[in-house]
Amino acid sequence: MRTLSYDRIIARAKNHIFGDMTGSNISKKEGDGYDFAQIRAHTYGDNVKRIDWKKSSKTNELQQRVFFEEKEVLTHVIGLLNGSMHFGIAQMKQTVLAEVIALLGFSSVRNGDLFSISLFDEKLILKTAIGKKESSIRGATKKAFEFPLIGKKLNWDTIEKHMFSHFKKPSLVFIIGDFFDIPKLNLISKKHTVILIMIRDHFEEKPTKVGSVLVRDPISLKEERVVLDESFVKEYTKKQKLYDSKLEDYLKKYAVRWVKIYTNEDPFKKLSSIFKAY
Repeated sequence: MRTLSYDRIIARAKNHIFGDMTGSNISKKEGDGYDFAQIRAHTYGDNVKRIDWKKSSKTNELQQRVFFEEKEVLTHVIGLLNGSMHFGIAQMKQTVLAEVIALLGFSSVRNGDLFSISLFDEKLILKTAIGKKESSIRGATKKAFEFPLIGKKLNWDTIEKHMFSHFKKPSLVFIIGDFFDIPKLNLISKKHTVILIMIRDHFEEKPTKVGSVLVRDPISLKEERVVLDESFVKEYTKKQKLYDSKLEDYLKKYAVRWVKIYTNEDPFKKLSSIFKAY
């Protein structure tokens, strides 16, 4: 199993975001940003500093330079720290979750956006103030990386209540977990853009035939001996596909996007399309 230290997670995330990312959040609304949009006729009330005198001399009427407006995005990151995150063949899911938090946080800092980070098990564990402080990213990443997961479960009523009562302005909401339970997103998705970041291990979706093993549920702590033979793997895989299909239908119903990251994958590469979009 590949392991990363907290310091390595922070270093990797900063290198990816500040070293590889370009651009910022440009909306399609015209304003006084920095990206050129078009030349159009000057009208009363326009900023005279944006008059293009060279173009104006050619047309014999005032021409205005128009730019795309840079838009500050308010981002909320939710990390779900339940017992099932204490698993991984290539790497622990908890480690991947911590790295994703760091990537999303530093992405907000890079773009000059406001952000907050909240961590949950069955209750709120940590909530950073809305701001742009790197120290908030470091603290939340460290907490997510080191938090004892065994025996912890989620309470979606608590999570939903927190999001509904604290996320006042339309925001970009990232929720990070493994999602082996259907979440409650019907209320929050009406006002906000919600993106699920699903962290899984390939073994969880399609286990290999390894014979008799003693399995301990990381949430209930119950132990059971299971024979992972061909018959068991086939039935288990079938049930898992049915559950994931049900989950996808739920997410589509409420227009929630999702990205799946396996423990043997580079989180930054999987999140790159999101970074470019927002």
